[in-house]
Amino acid sequence: MTGEPQSSFHPRAEASAPNERIAILGGGISGLSLGWLLSRQGRHVTLFEASDQTGGLARTFEWHGLPCDLAPHRLHTSDKTILSEIQGLVPLRKFERRSRILMRGKQIRDPINPLELLVRFAPRVGLSLVWGYLNRPSLPENSFEHLALNRYGRGLYDFFFEPYTRKLLGVPPPDISVTWGREKLRSSGLLDALRGDSKTFFKTFWYPRQGGYGAIGDAMLARIRGDVLLESQVTGFSAAGGRIQSVHYRRHGVDCRFDCDRVFSTIPVTRLARLFGADLALRYRSIQLVYINVRRARVMPYHWVYFGDGDVPINRMAEIKHFHPDLPATGNSVLCAEVTRETARPVDDTLAALTRYRLLDERDVDDALVLPEPFGYPVYDRGFEAAKAEADALFRRYGNLHRVGRNAEFRHIELDEDLASAIECLESIYRWAFP
Repeated sequence: MTGEPQSSFHPRAEASAPNERIAILGGGISGLSLGWLLSRQGRHVTLFEASDQTGGLARTFEWHGLPCDLAPHRLHTSDKTILSEIQGLVPLRKFERRSRILMRGKQIRDPINPLELLVRFAPRVGLSLVWGYLNRPSLPENSFEHLALNRYGRGLYDFFFEPYTRKLLGVPPPDISVTWGREKLRSSGLLDALRGDSKTFFKTFWYPRQGGYGAIGDAMLARIRGDVLLESQVTGFSAAGGRIQSVHYRRHGVDCRFDCDRVFSTIPVTRLARLFGADLALRYRSIQLVYINVRRARVMPYHWVYFGDGDVPINRMAEIKHFHPDLPATGNSVLCAEVTRETARPVDDTLAALTRYRLLDERDVDDALVLPEPFGYPVYDRGFEAAKAEADALFRRYGNLHRVGRNAEFRHIELDEDLASAIECLESIYRWAFP
């Protein structure tokens, strides 16, 4: 369903009693999806969440009178089944996409159109792009760098892909797996730009009409049959005969045990492995989410912008009000900047970047908030596939353990793909057919 072979759960045709004891580890969007879908089929679940709230990276909180998502989000899917499932949870609004890439002092279209670069930038930049494209190498595609050079040439690689990707993942592009490039390249080729048929050219997206992106997870939570245990840190397992028999957790200072028949894990795969005494050679890119409250009704005309310059710490930034056109008019606006480059001064560096691009005057800033997120992106460095295979072999020893979602499967996927992964997993185990 997601276009990539799945190995994080184990398809089985085994019988499963309706009263089986089900544990779900993690209360982010993947855990909530599983709890909701299982509840729809009459199952009772027990969900364990280490923090004091559910939603994970897909939650929403109110700040300065506006519903703020945890990081910029948008929903774009061609899967009508997934879209229908989400629309059954919350009313959605369809938006015309408005986004730009900011780099070298200019605003350019997103995704990058190389023909626009020829017109907007100095002649030497244009010559470099054309010459690089016409003289593309034919390198073995064993890294992100080689893939980008083969597709677009040296000019566009040096101009955009190298600095942006290094900033995003904190890894030199020669050390990034080719898998990342095949999934995430944010440019049309020159021929695609002429035809306008690159897959990156999506023009619309969906967003909840009320409550922010977190409204989706909230609706799932409200439909769960069972127990949702917040502030419950999983500390280990008891297992025998190739099956997990109980989940050990600590809640409110008390060590507890939950006897179970099946376990779904949505927590980061590295954390899960450590619970089994293993260290995996996988890592996540930590990010800092910087929220800026500005004493202006609007800062920019776009839903979000990307920052292509390598010396700017921001990867992308959204203006919250553009996702909520029905809210009463206010004299303030909130920006959410996703800072991926390591910095000890995230607010100062963010404001410096926004001033550099003339998006705001620091005197207009009323307040700032920084929220760190240690599991921002799975890092696809070269060799990560072998580490993922090691993880699969480790967890395959337990026939009733299943991993679902972005962090658990170590895949860079979006909310709709998290839901698709949950559906696919449950269909494979229970032989259910979701509409």
